Amino acid sequence: MIRILQGMPTLKRAFHTCLTGIGNPEPTYRDTRHNVGLFVLDGIKDYLVGSQVRYLPCSKVSKVHAQYLTVPPDLILLRSDGSYMNVSGENVIPVWRRIESQSSSPLKHIVIHDDLEKPLGNVQLRGPGTSLRGHNGLKSIASKLGGKNTFYKLSIGIGRPLSKDPKAVSDYVLGKFITQEMDILREKSLPLALNLLGL
Repeated sequence: MIRILQGMPTLKRAFHTCLTGIGNPEPTYRDTRHNVGLFVLDGIKDYLVGSQVRYLPCSKVSKVHAQYLTVPPDLILLRSDGSYMNVSGENVIPVWRRIESQSSSPLKHIVIHDDLEKPLGNVQLRGPGTSLRGHNGLKSIASKLGGKNTFYKLSIGIGRPLSKDPKAVSDYVLGKFITQEMDILREKSLPLALNLLGL
């Protein structure tokens, strides 16, 4: 049984990876396409430590609405679920900085996000410097890093509506998955994500 640390440690540790799921505030936007990054992060958490284990609030970082969980020996899960997608950087970067200050080794950041350009269920892991693909959450994070695109992206395909009208696209990403789509995410996307992440 993996032991979960119930708080950010005071001593420096060799954290290796921080997986960050981004989305709009929950529960209001739970199970919407735009929040698929949070859905997949939760699936990874449940796979690693079980659904009974809960995230902890990032209470030691002011003005941040997020939750986290440390998974020994070197993984941190960060759930940015208390602010809007378009300002993800304001919510995520202060926590990244705190984690980095407590880590004795370089930290790899991987952001899990929705991707309109990929069919539903497809998953792709892309490295630092790769395109932000116009994603406002990724753009916000890069902006708060001083324009530096230094993080990995785990793209979760959600498909695209037939219309390219901005309102139609907005309505689509804010719409909720139907049951069959959720099944695809559980049965296809989650195993693909775990495999790409080496978990």
